[in-house]
Amino acid sequence: MVVEDNNNRSAPVVYGNKQSTVVPAHVTGEVNHDLTNMDLAMKLHYLRGVYYFKKSDIVDSLTVFKMKEPMFFWLDMYYQISGRIRRPEEAGSQPFVKCNDCGVRIVEAKCNVTLDEWLGDKELLSRWKYLVPSKVLGPQLFFSPLTYVQFTKFTCGGLAIGLSWSHVIGDPQTAVSCFNKWSQLLQDIKAPCKPIPPNKLENNNISSTCDVAPSSVKEVELPGDIWVLPSDSKLETIGNHSEGNCNSTMATYSFQIKDQKIKQLQSGGSQVGDFEIISALLWKTIAKVREGKELNTVTICKNNPARSNKNLSNEQSISSVKIDSAVTKLDLSELAMAISKHATNETHVVEAFVGGENGFKDLVVYGANLTFVDMLDLDLYGLMLKDQKPANVEYAIDGVGEEGAVLIMQGNENDAKLAVLVLPENELQKVREVLDSSVLSIN
Repeated sequence: MVVEDNNNRSAPVVYGNKQSTVVPAHVTGEVNHDLTNMDLAMKLHYLRGVYYFKKSDIVDSLTVFKMKEPMFFWLDMYYQISGRIRRPEEAGSQPFVKCNDCGVRIVEAKCNVTLDEWLGDKELLSRWKYLVPSKVLGPQLFFSPLTYVQFTKFTCGGLAIGLSWSHVIGDPQTAVSCFNKWSQLLQDIKAPCKPIPPNKLENNNISSTCDVAPSSVKEVELPGDIWVLPSDSKLETIGNHSEGNCNSTMATYSFQIKDQKIKQLQSGGSQVGDFEIISALLWKTIAKVREGKELNTVTICKNNPARSNKNLSNEQSISSVKIDSAVTKLDLSELAMAISKHATNETHVVEAFVGGENGFKDLVVYGANLTFVDMLDLDLYGLMLKDQKPANVEYAIDGVGEEGAVLIMQGNENDAKLAVLVLPENELQKVREVLDSSVLSIN
């Protein structure tokens, strides 16, 4: 099997793809997990994460069977991700998760290059797509898994663990915390696993409805029960069933920026954080590439510090930032200050709009505008195999609208941050050319 990458080059081959399913160790029973308005606002988006581990005695000792063993108890705790989406018969009622223990899909694969060769290939765009199933929910919602985990072995003995997470069941903080719990059980399978309580709509009442779209989202029409952007829709037949598969013209590219360089960018006098100054840099860079096209409004997604942390949920904050002047003519400090001080929080408006008076709507959040996602406070390197930390972690988002998204997270070095750009393929090379190589350390 030969794979061509985004530039029609011969790319590393990932093959095998042996599939199995893991279910909770104990029967969950008759439990439903209600989906909130914010859950449904995020239903067209999917988190894809890859954790890379170098060859070691620990990695050598962990067979797929041993890594799957604690998953049964992990799913006792997070039984919701083992369920399937259901639509109530009553018109206008919200979809929910039927916690029926159908399981998490496991994929085992191999790669024909070493881990260093894989990570060192600077021209391979969207490399995570080879290591994570690009599945979506639908068109048969009752059959579609909410979560996939893929184990890929490299020729050197290194390992990649890929996580595919349906955003409808939780935001990035929820996904990372959930997956980190599996690694904790891998270290101590007897650790306590108190089940996460199911969400109930009576605890998530929305006091008002709204039929005017906030600037941070875009309404779309779906061609049936496949939860993916219409232009990205593709069906892949598996046995007698159909599972959705993302087939987007969007591509991803990542780079690291050293903390020393970030401090230099922040030296303009304004007191702004790392997320704000990196976002300002990339906002201005992408605006230069899109010369002649207005880029005066962006969306900001951040972890909510007041989140409940009691169950699987989408509790991130969604804000918009609007600039009256030409973005390319503003200083980075001005853009960063606008992100820091002048963002309008539209979280509750989005919740009200998705469940407006005219029924539930299908929305795009990431990519409705150019979207910046703050993942800096997430414990990405908290997922460990016994005592071994990952050598590198990357997250991307599938189902991003044409305006694109930028994820900013901790890099694989203590003194660096990682930016993951999800943009139309024809823009990525231009963005790379505009980025100053003296500022950015390419990952």
